[in-house]
Amino acid sequence: MSFGLHSIRLAFDGVPVIKGVELTAQSGETLCLLGPSGCGKTTLLRILAGLEAPDAGTVTLSDITVFSAGVNMPPEKRQVGYLFQDYALFPHLTVQQNVAFGIQGSPNIERQVSDLLASVNLSGFENAMPSTLSGGQQQRVALVRALARRPHLMLLDEPFSGLDTELKLQLRESTHRLLKEHGITAVIVTHDPEEAMYMADRLALMDQGGIVQIGTPQELYNQPVNQFCARFLGATLTLQGHNDGQWVRTVAGTFNANPSQPTGEVKVLVRPESLTVQSGEGRYQVLHRHFVGAHTLVDLVDSQAQFPDLQVLVPTDQSQALAAGQSVKLLSLQAQPLLVVA
Repeated sequence: MSFGLHSIRLAFDGVPVIKGVELTAQSGETLCLLGPSGCGKTTLLRILAGLEAPDAGTVTLSDITVFSAGVNMPPEKRQVGYLFQDYALFPHLTVQQNVAFGIQGSPNIERQVSDLLASVNLSGFENAMPSTLSGGQQQRVALVRALARRPHLMLLDEPFSGLDTELKLQLRESTHRLLKEHGITAVIVTHDPEEAMYMADRLALMDQGGIVQIGTPQELYNQPVNQFCARFLGATLTLQGHNDGQWVRTVAGTFNANPSQPTGEVKVLVRPESLTVQSGEGRYQVLHRHFVGAHTLVDLVDSQAQFPDLQVLVPTDQSQALAAGQSVKLLSLQAQPLLVVA
């Protein structure tokens, strides 16, 4: 199922919370709404589901208008599945009864429920009560309950929040697999950039009720439109630089300039992994090393106390040659910076 949100506006008590949003997705696509708390992500999800009516705009599902002036199709007719943040399982029903709740009257219900539970490794839990399940198990039951109705559009609100790291990684992989296997269009709300980049075909980064940038995870990570986008998607370092229109010169070397960038004294944003350090007479000295696995975070200080301190991500095998107090050169691994701002 494709969908479209066009010129969507909504205010609560006179305060705008959704400001003219335009958003579309193609059938089978997984779209992530990413942004800080309170930016309007869940409200957009509720508008798609029909749980919230906007003040203005049009909502279409597979080119059928489900909301506009004088039209408001109820949620139960939209063929939309909704996985709530708190899972919203019925506490008085067993796992099997929860999953079967929305498909009463369908043939072979027991077989359908059994197959769905098997797909998320919950075979044998049919008669368990929700209160006896872990958070991850409840999440999986809620997911297959929503899938049981064979929705054309699946909406997931912070589906992996509150789970430990290992379980979160397992569940996002299995959820991604199930959505793709069933060919379901999905919209996932999250404030976690890594989670969004893992799950999404495209990301819509939101802030203060609007969409700031939309594109593939690679586009938003490597080509942010502003500092908010750059910093929300991942760690950044800011270097002092000078742009003469041809070259952007920094302590980490010279980058290619382009006409859209401001000239003169500028700030140059780069990703930590796009820089490396090299032993030798340079502007920086090693202060500390922090082992974090395959990479080591290296704290650098300006020997002349003019430039801000930096923390660079260096492959651990290379970082072993760096010692505290050692003088190093800072080098860029890329010809283009992430962003150049005045």
